[in-house]
Amino acid sequence: MALKSLLHQSMKPDKIIVWLDEDTEENSLTEELTEFCKYGVEFCHTSDGIKPHKKYLYAMKRYPQANIITVDDDLIYSEDMVESLIKAHQKFPYCVCARRVHRITFAKTGAINPYMDWKYEDRESAEPSLLLCATGGGGVLYPSGRSMPVETFDVPLIKELSLEADDIWLKVMELRNKISVVWVKNRYVMPYEVENSQNTSLNSSNVWEGKNDLFIQKLLDRYPETYANLMDAGNV
Repeated sequence: MALKSLLHQSMKPDKIIVWLDEDTEENSLTEELTEFCKYGVEFCHTSDGIKPHKKYLYAMKRYPQANIITVDDDLIYSEDMVESLIKAHQKFPYCVCARRVHRITFAKTGAINPYMDWKYEDRESAEPSLLLCATGGGGVLYPSGRSMPVETFDVPLIKELSLEADDIWLKVMELRNKISVVWVKNRYVMPYEVENSQNTSLNSSNVWEGKNDLFIQKLLDRYPETYANLMDAGNV
């Protein structure tokens, strides 16, 4: 269902790649899936075991001059998703463009609030900001014109600091190079879910069990300059 929604976009992407983990029986392609190859969909197997990070890392490394749009495989996207991201990119060519964002907030002490206390699905920010955190599920465009730090693609470092939290990892990498995020206005910021797909989702553990806060703290400890950049952006 997710792939069908991508093939019915009002503005077609140049390429659609599905990144799968190791070529195991669990990740073998069904006949129904191989039918998508007729329409240009590529299926690629990886071996690094980097979980959600595989949806951006290999594409960015393979196509460094391309704008990369990431989506999840358990959501059904509206037909204007790609078009809205590209139009936003044309207006803000050096920003990460996202259809679903949370705004980072601060406690009175100046500390970053827990993830659950951020401004959820912020729909009021019309301008780019370092305080906005793109969430991959809605569809995110990463521009080729702004380079991410080289550590973005450091697999051992990803596994050490943020293996299960790709959104948090990418946000910290963006902060290191002062790359802002802009919200792409749309009617439904969270796409429809494929039935029964969320039973074992990372969202369940990262958000509701508080794991995102653990990843955030580990990353801030490793890259304290990112906290300073956030403080400046929030006038804290």
